[in-house]
Amino acid sequence: MAARQCPNCLTMVPAEEVAARSYDLTCPGCRRPLEISNFSRNLAAFGALAAAALVWFFAAGRFSRDASALGWIMPILYSYLTLSIVAPLLLILLADLRLSSEAPTPVLHEAPAHHPSH
Repeated sequence: MAARQCPNCLTMVPAEEVAARSYDLTCPGCRRPLEISNFSRNLAAFGALAAAALVWFFAAGRFSRDASALGWIMPILYSYLTLSIVAPLLLILLADLRLSSEAPTPVLHEAPAHHPSH
């Protein structure tokens, strides 16, 4: 099955929806709740971490001669920005959707009032 395709009706889910509403997806065709598979989430996170580590390595080499605070903060900033950009892009490319297996939300009951004789 293709990435971002509903397993129920085979409708393609827009990439913007996958990136913006990854925890609250609904199929545009059949309106069934969808979720992104754990494998796709983990693969996107691992790929983004690998890209961030690579950017940190090159930025640390570039700023290693700088004695100011920029020498250690810029590699961290660049790697954070890389992680923030690469993770959603990989999730858009690799999102394997499945029907949501969420259980219904339990109903909360009010606790019984304290008896005045106690």
